[in-house]
Amino acid sequence: MIKRWLANSIFLRRIIKNVTWLLGGRVITGLTSLVYLSTVTHQLGVTGFGTLVLIQTYIQIVVDLTTFQSSQAVIRYGAICLEQKNKVALQQLLKFTTLLDLVGVLVGLAIAVIIAPYLGSYIGWNQTLITQVQWCSLIILFTTTATPKGLLQLYNRFDWLAFQITIPTMISMLGAMVAAILNAPLWGYLVVWFIAQASGGLLLFLVGWREAWKRGLLKNINWSLMNLSQSHPGLLKFCIVSNLDSSLPMVMRQASPLVVGIFATPSAAGLFQVSYELSTPLKDIAQILTQSIYPELARLESQEKWRLFAILLLKSTAIAISIGVIIFIISVCLGQIVLKFAFGETFISAYGSLVLLVVAEIFTMGNCALEPAFYAIGKPSFPLRVNAIAILGVYLPLLLVLTKFFGIVGTGIATLSSTALILIFNSLLIWPQLRRR
Repeated sequence: MIKRWLANSIFLRRIIKNVTWLLGGRVITGLTSLVYLSTVTHQLGVTGFGTLVLIQTYIQIVVDLTTFQSSQAVIRYGAICLEQKNKVALQQLLKFTTLLDLVGVLVGLAIAVIIAPYLGSYIGWNQTLITQVQWCSLIILFTTTATPKGLLQLYNRFDWLAFQITIPTMISMLGAMVAAILNAPLWGYLVVWFIAQASGGLLLFLVGWREAWKRGLLKNINWSLMNLSQSHPGLLKFCIVSNLDSSLPMVMRQASPLVVGIFATPSAAGLFQVSYELSTPLKDIAQILTQSIYPELARLESQEKWRLFAILLLKSTAIAISIGVIIFIISVCLGQIVLKFAFGETFISAYGSLVLLVVAEIFTMGNCALEPAFYAIGKPSFPLRVNAIAILGVYLPLLLVLTKFFGIVGTGIATLSSTALILIFNSLLIWPQLRRR
């Protein structure tokens, strides 16, 4: 059956090849993350780990809200440039998206530093901790990676992406071990996190622009910043809409531990973070599939091969959901054992939340090809509306109410409800769009 599915499908085979690269990297990051989390939770305890999670979550929320996901535009419009062999238009596109990256980083850094004291006083951070958070906000300077990442995806350099994602977790694991040996306080683990994330961002920036240089995209480039979007009608609107659409699910992910920390305790935030991290294999696979599928769908759209487009969409979705069900069964059987032996008796209470989050990620897996399909056909506003309804209208109200009354289990229910709704809506909306083409 698998051979029949792969037959006469060069696009699916290429996706599987790219997925294999990224999956290899994710396996390494999964193992190193498990060692890192086990080390940190044992050294800092539930409360200390919860505080670390809240700090990381705050900075990540600022990053998600202020940095443009310009890799989407690089892939969408870059595929058209490659099909038309229009090097100048591609250079203009890269200048435009890089400018967006820089603006987002500077705005994000300013917001993170300014808001930290206000949020800190509400959560209960002392002045020393607030100052440490402000210094850690400099990590935002290393997040100008959307354009380089889009370049690597556009040119199928998933080998570099697979290598790059292993660097932060590898450094985090080794750094946490050193911090544990030195019996370092919380700030020691913040330094480890800063170095790890900065190294990963810097590497992605360098290898992405190295690929641009190898492809001759920096040769004879006009560095003028005038009329950058002239060759790409609707580029700015696409970037704004796609950024909002990408930011909403990220905020959903980052808001959960922050709300748990506010309505419950830092200890509860630590428990939720552990259950989330153990559910990330599905999230990571969904991201891998999305990164691999989107460039192929963009190429099919630029060539107007709509039948192949629909077949690829169906097969990718079916494969993703099947993988999700298998991992769900494994999580139900082994979840409590992993929690007990990797993190300690205290963390077994995170099992209920873990099961709910794994089910939620199955729906995310089912959606991993649908959102890229909307982007590929130039309709990013559709998933934006769906995410706005599901996240702002359903998830956030449920998160606030259910977390207050049911703790981290309520957070899991809120997450599950919103991911299910997103999958249902996107499934109903994509096929009428394809039938019109």
